[in-house]
Amino acid sequence: MKDSVVRGRVLQLLYERRGEGFLPFGAAERAVPAPEGINNRDWLQALAQLAEYGLIDWKPIEDKSGMGLLGGFARMNEFGIHVLSSGAASPIRITFDESRRAVVGVPPEIKMPGEEVQTLKDAFEQIILAIEQTSISEGERKEARLLLLKLLQSKAAVGALGENAQSLITKYFASL
Repeated sequence: MKDSVVRGRVLQLLYERRGEGFLPFGAAERAVPAPEGINNRDWLQALAQLAEYGLIDWKPIEDKSGMGLLGGFARMNEFGIHVLSSGAASPIRITFDESRRAVVGVPPEIKMPGEEVQTLKDAFEQIILAIEQTSISEGERKEARLLLLKLLQSKAAVGALGENAQSLITKYFASL
């Protein structure tokens, strides 16, 4: 089965069970099993990919067996709900079951309305300025700025902000 179809099945399951909060997967107790026709490795890989691209929230659990078993808890987040329910662009290819009859392609970036992008950019600027004005040590300030820089350089931020991510980096983080 194609990876995009497995991702679609995971996303659909989490959407259908979104009212249950975090669901166990993999090595977690009472884990949601992979559906028939999908092996467990592919099922867990799809979860990891959806989490990497910000479509689900993932809380891994520590492997106490020493065998390298992957497990954790996943739930649908707002972005994942938006992609599934509205057919919005996704940062990773997802193919939904025929019952959904929707295929979400891989765009060069997440398409957000201009007003939302500007609001997001303004929010980042407010956070940056608040860090500069807060009475914390220089080390804490530098650590906060580095974390923000890392966030702005992430696939999710570049996808959401587009060229605005780079302009914020240039404007506020050139000295780092």
